[in-house]
Amino acid sequence: MSIINLENSLIKIFNTSRITFWYDEKKEFAEQYEELDINGVDKIHVQGNEFEVKYRISKQEPNNKFLLYFTDEKPLNEENWLLDLELAHHVFHTDQEAMFMQEIGMGYHFKELVTEHIEFFKSKERRTKLKELLGEGDQHEDIRGKMLAVLFNTDYVNLSTFIQAHSSEFIDGNDKFDKNLDRYNLTNYYWGKIKHQFNYLNEAPSIYDFLLEVFSTNFVLDSKSKLNKESRILLLQWKDTIQFRDSFDQVSEKIALDLDVKSKLNETTIETIIDDDLFRLADFKVIHELVNQLAEGNITTEKVLKFIKQRENKFWNNEFQPFYSCITFGAQFIDKAKETSSTKYKSFDEGIKSYSENLYEVDFIYRKFIWNYRQTKQNRILANLVETVEKIYSNDWLLNNNNNWQKVIDNVEVWPVNKGNSQRAFFKKHVVPFIEKKQRLFVIISDALRYECGAELSARLQAENRYESSLESMVASLPSYTQLGMASLLPHKEITFKEGSDSVEVDGMSSSGTQGRAKILATNSGVRATAIKAKDFMNFNSATQGREFVKKHDLIYIYHNRIDNTGDTLETEEKAFDAVEDEMDFLMDMLKKIANMNGNNMIITSDHGFIYQNNQLDESDFIESNHNGTIWKKNRRFVIGEDLKGDNSTTAFTGSQLGLKSDADVLISKSINRLRVSASGSRFVHGGASLQEIVIPVIKVTKKRQDTTSQVDIDIIKSTDRITTNILPVSFIQSDLVTEKVLARIIRAGIYAEDGELLSDQFKYNFDIEQGSERQREVKHRFQLMAKASGKYKNQRVQLILEEPVEGTTKWKQYKEYYYTLNISFTNDFDDF
Repeated sequence: MSIINLENSLIKIFNTSRITFWYDEKKEFAEQYEELDINGVDKIHVQGNEFEVKYRISKQEPNNKFLLYFTDEKPLNEENWLLDLELAHHVFHTDQEAMFMQEIGMGYHFKELVTEHIEFFKSKERRTKLKELLGEGDQHEDIRGKMLAVLFNTDYVNLSTFIQAHSSEFIDGNDKFDKNLDRYNLTNYYWGKIKHQFNYLNEAPSIYDFLLEVFSTNFVLDSKSKLNKESRILLLQWKDTIQFRDSFDQVSEKIALDLDVKSKLNETTIETIIDDDLFRLADFKVIHELVNQLAEGNITTEKVLKFIKQRENKFWNNEFQPFYSCITFGAQFIDKAKETSSTKYKSFDEGIKSYSENLYEVDFIYRKFIWNYRQTKQNRILANLVETVEKIYSNDWLLNNNNNWQKVIDNVEVWPVNKGNSQRAFFKKHVVPFIEKKQRLFVIISDALRYECGAELSARLQAENRYESSLESMVASLPSYTQLGMASLLPHKEITFKEGSDSVEVDGMSSSGTQGRAKILATNSGVRATAIKAKDFMNFNSATQGREFVKKHDLIYIYHNRIDNTGDTLETEEKAFDAVEDEMDFLMDMLKKIANMNGNNMIITSDHGFIYQNNQLDESDFIESNHNGTIWKKNRRFVIGEDLKGDNSTTAFTGSQLGLKSDADVLISKSINRLRVSASGSRFVHGGASLQEIVIPVIKVTKKRQDTTSQVDIDIIKSTDRITTNILPVSFIQSDLVTEKVLARIIRAGIYAEDGELLSDQFKYNFDIEQGSERQREVKHRFQLMAKASGKYKNQRVQLILEEPVEGTTKWKQYKEYYYTLNISFTNDFDDF
């Protein structure tokens, strides 16, 4: 030891002790002693003059500090004239173990521990880490536990955490922890702790052998080993850790192969393994069974939803969420499509009403089904269900309903442009009232946002705090294409086709592009009005440019073209439903941006809807239309021209019948049929008179100053405040039904000691029940308490703590707490025989 280190060690001792005894029998540090010069400390080399020394330091200089240096053999206690002073003060040791102990603040009575694990203490880095963990009053057991925390490099001194870290290194092919356990002589201690806590009995223990037993013990289809129930809690805690989640996944995959889990799952039922959460293969089994039973019609939607709810909080749920969502929507689709497959319509108005109140849900569910299917990368495990849904949607529901609707269209003599729910009446009915009240209004027009998309967006807005939303349906102009739809939403007296094209003019002004529409708004609205592209609007800084822009206008039309742009392109039409999802998020962001610019009144609408079928179309879906005349524009769903003559495959209208100041003729493909047009997409189409194309949304949104939403309250039925066994059954109650404005609440619950130690498994649940009595909103869970609940914490007060997520983070915050007293009998420490 260098003179500097020696001095530093002694200085620390003299900070708390007036007299220090130093025995150096072998005179190994005689030279260093002579060199020592510690300010304020007198050195005395004791050489048979004990009485003289004692008199000096006790009587003559009772306040001075002394270093007493001995080179003789340490005397026996009964022969030690300075024993009383030695016991009252400090003994400085210079053997290796003692120096290590003094460095990290351990008492000399731990010398045997340090000697036993001397290789551990030889590292300065390990000593430093251990010193940070040591606390006042630590005993041998505490210190060894903290040595394991240093060895496994964990933040917590916890056996479960050590096992997780050990498993993580093992599955990565690294055996450094096994080598270090041996090297630091901690192997027996470590495996002794595992034996005691989990009843793991093996003369040659290994981490993988232990893990095999843990998984086997807790797998519903495997024979039980002698491990106790603590192993279940080990797995539950492992899955909940952020640091070691990935290693659980990898270990599970290896064990699934070694235990031949796949074969065992092949022989079981969905009911048997619905709650299993140890192997990814269990999810595949559940999904496979649900898909096949749905496709074959052997399971009810209610049962499907119940099974899926049981998988909701399982380990691989995030990975398989698109699969389960796909199955959920598939089950709902089959029911809803069958319920409405043969809808007949007595009149035009009845058809619009029926679609906007009920039938649109089929298109919505189909879209969500296909979108989730795409999120699974169109996994073949869903193939049977996808085939069933596609067949029902295209061949039965969509075709049948629009064939029935076509009978109404065939009898339409004049398109209803003068009715209040007409797109042509939009400005007068929906915009003018805000102008008359002198309230600034933002009108957002999302190209091809069909009615069912608007219904979903409105529901999302209702669930958004401080927003209120209402939804109405509107009938698009015919043909249902962009130029005419956009023109119809502007203030106008008359609308006409520009001769020889499908371009549209409003009161003699071109309605093409943002500039043309801005001119029409400025000319015809009677207020300070303008138009802007959504991209340009979103690029504004809300606090500066945005507010300056808004101040200059009373009416702002904002245009965005994502859905139509994606669907109308042959190469991207299959991504139409992806575009819808992106558009929903974009519109939500835009509304918040408007609110940040002090905008409180917003309307979201569209120029037209669309038809989309995910499968490639059959030949029978295309028609050979024998029409003649001068063609100005032709696409899959309509023809515009002059002196047009059609046949039975199309419905003919004159410009005046469609409310246009034009001599043009229009042919509309019947039902959902497509005209043959080269180099054009066929799955995403619009322009025709189907309900999907002509029923569009009008969503009125108001930003409020007060909260408009709340979450359901969760309580428990508490029959006792004492816990007398290692199982605590708890009934959770969702106080209210989930509605548009009363939202679901996710909770995580566990039993904790007052020092914050978790004493049980954790229960997670999404309380999102929308119907049923209070008793039907009861959810039960049996908490499994750890062995330490009947040991260290016996007869202490504990808490059942309910937590909820902190939005936008992985953190949780306390929601509620309930107090109990632990009084578990020793007999409950034993597992069932």
